[in-house]
Amino acid sequence: MDEIAPPPHIQDLISARLSRRGLVASLASLPLLSLASACAAHKSPPPGAANAPVSFSPVARTNADTVTVPAGYQVRTVIAWGDPLFEGMAPADLAGLTRAEQEKRFGQNNDMLALFALPFGFPASHQGDDLLLCANHEYADATMMFPQLTKPDGISAAQTQALYASMGISVLALARDGAGWRMVRDANPGAGKNRRITPFTPVVFAGPAARHEWVLAAGAAFRAAEPEAKEGLIPCGTMANCAGGQTPWGTFLSAEENFNFYFHASGDAPEAARKDPALSADAKSFGYPLQRPQPRPTAPAQYDLASNPHGPALYGWTVEIDPYDPDWAPRKRTALGRRKAECANTALTRDGRLAVYSGDDQADEFVYKFVSSKKFDPQNRLANRDLLDDGQLYVARFSPEGEGEWLALTLASANAAAAIAGYRAPFRDEGDLLVRAREAARLMGATPMDRPEDVEAILDGDWVGQGPVLINCTNNRVRAQASPASPRRADPADPGKTQANLTGHVLRLDEAGGDCGAMRFTWDVFLLAGDPDTPTITIRDGKLGAVSAMGSFSGDRFAAPDNLCFDRSGNVWIATDNSDAVFADCNDSVLVTSVQATGPRSVKRFLVGPVGAEICGPTFAPDERAFFVAIQHPGEGNVTGQEFRDARWRGAAPFSHFPDGGAAWPRSAVMCITKADGGRIGS
Repeated sequence: MDEIAPPPHIQDLISARLSRRGLVASLASLPLLSLASACAAHKSPPPGAANAPVSFSPVARTNADTVTVPAGYQVRTVIAWGDPLFEGMAPADLAGLTRAEQEKRFGQNNDMLALFALPFGFPASHQGDDLLLCANHEYADATMMFPQLTKPDGISAAQTQALYASMGISVLALARDGAGWRMVRDANPGAGKNRRITPFTPVVFAGPAARHEWVLAAGAAFRAAEPEAKEGLIPCGTMANCAGGQTPWGTFLSAEENFNFYFHASGDAPEAARKDPALSADAKSFGYPLQRPQPRPTAPAQYDLASNPHGPALYGWTVEIDPYDPDWAPRKRTALGRRKAECANTALTRDGRLAVYSGDDQADEFVYKFVSSKKFDPQNRLANRDLLDDGQLYVARFSPEGEGEWLALTLASANAAAAIAGYRAPFRDEGDLLVRAREAARLMGATPMDRPEDVEAILDGDWVGQGPVLINCTNNRVRAQASPASPRRADPADPGKTQANLTGHVLRLDEAGGDCGAMRFTWDVFLLAGDPDTPTITIRDGKLGAVSAMGSFSGDRFAAPDNLCFDRSGNVWIATDNSDAVFADCNDSVLVTSVQATGPRSVKRFLVGPVGAEICGPTFAPDERAFFVAIQHPGEGNVTGQEFRDARWRGAAPFSHFPDGGAAWPRSAVMCITKADGGRIGS
């Protein structure tokens, strides 16, 4: 594509914003959120609960290979990778895992968790002893899946099929007992709600891009590989599922992120594909190869770009599933746009439409919002299941004055921007615009961000957004531009240069008029992650040490904010991803702070995960007497996993044995945390 002058990066805007406010010291007096009347996650606050502080003693820094929680709390493993979903199945045999087996077992590398009350009700009930759990499975790595592998190219075709099948989504029933919540196995597939949705599951493409030529061409290749799929369905399922969201009508939204890793090229793509400027730009943006072969001989044929160059168009979407109805095929909602989406969190607008917030989790990508054309009907659950096929997609542009606007991604505006930039691949129709939403957003001047992950609106008890939205920007390891007002970016080893944003930050966005359907917003810094007690960073042996966040918060240091959730007492709970790469004396954690604080917020560490693990999907049971987290890739090592892979090929033992202990192979797992006295979490 032609070179386009980049708009100001979010770090430039933060620097200008903080400079105008008197540098970082001004964070102590930022106008903070006032949410005494608001609550979180479609839950009404109990009497007197608003603004209630957490009462536990912070967990100390630790590198223990377990889940560490405060005194008075207990931890239970709900389910782990390979555990069966159905009765009569044997315990997990990781060495003998096949596709057929994995399609009946809990998947690998669980990420987002979402809980649904049984039976469904709106607003959701805070009581009851039965829940449905939806869990995303973000990625699969052969080095972590097959203990018997001894060399990088030792994986078989059958193992590769199992590897792909370990991704997607798991749905399972939970029941409450005296120790919290446990999973309930169904008698057999189809007998209850338990099921797997994998990259081989037939799905429906819905919305404006459903008949896009790339989707149709790729769909034909996938149907040829899985010919038993019903007419009208494409057996591409879903994969690379990171975060997502829930809808007020009781469905689960799952966002597809780093799907490019699962495509390969046995040879160059056909010449027509390589010369298509739109496809070339798409391949560059998402990072998949159209030429310079990268063969993976055991991968499923439909993921070979040499024969199926449009295959990636089937991924990068938001997928809607109905956990209450196993017979309803998953829908890929193309009206929400295609990208490496991290989440799909929802809020009702003041007039009853649905807003869906999402981040594109890649360095220098954008924050999006979709607003439906039609209104939510609280009296007819099933009538809402196609609400996301018609609406307007927007992308955020921030200004240094602390204001911002939602840019409508329309065919006319995107092509006008493309013409000005001399872009060689104009958008043909609305479907083409949504397939290439990233390119449209970039052309129109959206603000590049530092890996925007969770984007969560504050809701009232009827799911109506109250206006404030928090955005976790995990970090940006590839950018090193000047940010004079932010001390965490100064480099004392080289005063003329700056570091990349390795610690990340949390932004707050306030929709105009307190309406999630608004077209304008104001914004400010909520937290600069790092070390609140250290004024400078230190660098030894080329590695980053302590990082300053002075003036932003007090209490326990952390980095790489990833997922978040709110409780009904006015607190936000933040899970980290690779904080231990910055602060090596503590594994990834969950921390909590008040949303309504009036000075530097006090941050308290609630939970520390096992060695090498990312903490994902924090969420509360409806009555807040249980807290669930996903422990992902225990023992993997650094952020890329390369440390683990290198050690594996040298014959080293895994770094973790979580959750089974002893000499067991590490497995991702869902954990349930409860208070020993049965009280509310944090109380």
